[in-house]
Amino acid sequence: MVLILGGLSFLAVLIEYSRRNWSAIETSFEKYFNFMMRQNEFEGTITGATWLLFGSTLTILLFPIHIAVPALLFLTVGDTFAAIVGKSIPIGKIGEKSLSGTFAGIVTSSGVALMINQIIPSEIIIFGAVVAMVVEILPIPMNDNLTIPLAGGLTMHYGMMTL
Repeated sequence: MVLILGGLSFLAVLIEYSRRNWSAIETSFEKYFNFMMRQNEFEGTITGATWLLFGSTLTILLFPIHIAVPALLFLTVGDTFAAIVGKSIPIGKIGEKSLSGTFAGIVTSSGVALMINQIIPSEIIIFGAVVAMVVEILPIPMNDNLTIPLAGGLTMHYGMMTL
């Protein structure tokens, strides 16, 4: 899996470089992907998809599978539900994000991770989800597609070490 994600990450970097340096590639890229892009990505920042590949690759590389899988669920399920609920029911706004979205991300991602978990104690998964979603809502400059799985994974890894 690391080889596949590493290869896709490399391809994503090539695409990012190409779209910044060749207008024909930038035009084609925007033509097919503009409906998914945020304003800052149009202005030249690295796309969320590239960050997602980096975050997934590093998570799988750094953590054992029983930690990497829930950490990636915090990203894929938790971040998605945080965005949906946060935009639909924006209670407790913090910048562009909301506490209602954070709570939805914690509940859904920890719930899904608990359903597939067979090794990690439940309280460690829940704490990992809480830390991952707190990192998601914080206004830090690093893309949350990288920070969410790494923060959740580090939290669970440390939690397992303290048992």
